[in-house]
Amino acid sequence: MSTDPEAVSSNSEEYLEWIYRLSMEQSEVTTSDLARSLKVSPASVTGMLKRLAERGLINYQRYHSIALTDEGRYVAARVIRRHGLLERLFTDVLGVPWHMADAEASRLEHAITTDVEDRIAAFLGNPTTCPHGQPINWDGPDNTVRLSSLEAGSEARVARMGDESPDFLSYVQTLGLMPDVHVAVVGRAPFNGPLMVRVGADQHALGDEVASKIWVERLGEG
Repeated sequence: MSTDPEAVSSNSEEYLEWIYRLSMEQSEVTTSDLARSLKVSPASVTGMLKRLAERGLINYQRYHSIALTDEGRYVAARVIRRHGLLERLFTDVLGVPWHMADAEASRLEHAITTDVEDRIAAFLGNPTTCPHGQPINWDGPDNTVRLSSLEAGSEARVARMGDESPDFLSYVQTLGLMPDVHVAVVGRAPFNGPLMVRVGADQHALGDEVASKIWVERLGEG
């Protein structure tokens, strides 16, 4: 790849990272999706997308979905890798609570060099996921589905969190819904109500806003 990740601005990297993350969870990425995720105005997003397209990092036409080019995907994947490694360093070595690690990693992910990134990976034993279950290298097959999509009787392993905001992570932690935890779907409340799930001996009612942000790996039908 001709693009050096360290030659791309932090703001550009942030956009590429979110395009990549969103593209792994939905069929298309729109300007509105990015504005919502980055908490900026649609006009700001449009301006940045034009600049990224001019640099050959994305394919973009107004009112159409956004796609990364090979170079854009390379840069985004490197940023995601750095983010995940920093989160692991913060939680596993420095004892930073898991709900605070994302924000801390976001502050540094654009600043470290490739050499430091590789040294962190080696020091940590080359982990494959961040503390929230997100792959550090997003290049393999993804067999996960949203917890909200499972039917009654389904059993699954929590794989990753689709929302790394402090409030969300703190909440699911109180429910015991952490990566690698076994969860069983009991059913859904009447009139399309909350999803009823069992975690260990406890049963919880999850609204779709929560259940749709928890990605799981099916274990079989109960």
